[in-house]
Amino acid sequence: MIKRLAVAAALLFVFANAALGDDAPPAPSFARVNYDRPDDYLVLNASLGSPERIRATAATLKRTTPEKTLAAIHKWVNAELRYDANAAYEYRDFDHACDGKLYGGCADYAVVFTALSRACGIPTVFVKTMDADWIREFRAAGKCSSWRGHVFLEIFLGGKWQLLEPGELRIYADYDPKTRRLLPGERWAYDKGADPKAIVLSPDWERWKIQTAAHFKEFDLAQLPPGVGDRGRAIAEKVYVAADSPVWQMLNAHLAKAGHKVRSFNTDWDAELAAAKGNDLVITCVGRRLVLPDGRHDLLPIPYEHIQAKLAAAESGMERRTIEDGTRVVLLYTRDVPAMRKLVDELTIESP
Repeated sequence: MIKRLAVAAALLFVFANAALGDDAPPAPSFARVNYDRPDDYLVLNASLGSPERIRATAATLKRTTPEKTLAAIHKWVNAELRYDANAAYEYRDFDHACDGKLYGGCADYAVVFTALSRACGIPTVFVKTMDADWIREFRAAGKCSSWRGHVFLEIFLGGKWQLLEPGELRIYADYDPKTRRLLPGERWAYDKGADPKAIVLSPDWERWKIQTAAHFKEFDLAQLPPGVGDRGRAIAEKVYVAADSPVWQMLNAHLAKAGHKVRSFNTDWDAELAAAKGNDLVITCVGRRLVLPDGRHDLLPIPYEHIQAKLAAAESGMERRTIEDGTRVVLLYTRDVPAMRKLVDELTIESP
């Protein structure tokens, strides 16, 4: 059965590529990156945006150390741009992101961050990943319920290449870019490069799906550690997190540090909420964006209208309730992403 699905996926890729012609996506590759030449990754590719505009902004952000510069870039991006899930399927460079004052997901965020980090003298490379559980689902069924991946960055810092999760601003110094494939959050690295447009990021939605499906259609699951990404029934309790990027990254890191297993989602609601029954469920709201379908507001500790009324008076709040099926719900609501970052630091999951 899996063989037939793989053949079908391969044929779909061939037909799609034929239709795209010269615009067919390239195969993922690590060979694009020459780690012996870090200065090659200071180039402001045309696909990043206007070099003059990028450098003008970067000049205000460069600090006395690279670490302080990265912190200043992170603060600037979060202050100047807001997350908009509806903007996820259109490629935008630095100029378009700044003009619209928004980003549509981790790929947009990484493009803006990279433009500024390179302009500040920090060599930066894009790293595309897919969630391990997505890979298992896709290999088993030949299709997926949702497309789940993330964009990390590699930065040359302190004389060596290190891994950076830009939304969370978390650096992983114990990192070998030539051999490390399984990245934080149980994500598998499968493609790298300097030019975000050329390697095909997820905002280039249709081409990215074709490229990703072709790459993973015959992926050897033995490369993943046993049990990683298993979507079967969990015996150990998990914390389920309904959140958008970059909030889910903040919550994942915070909860994992406290020893919790975490499952984040913002789609496939029926399956995810069914799995969350009897466990801990964190629901997030940033501004007017509540990460929950309209038909499931029954899960909220307080009505949506009350959330907005409370936000008019204060920048953040936290509410809890245990519903009849035993699900322990925590609602985190803030005016913006920086306020959510502060609130996440205060979150504790109470033992049942």
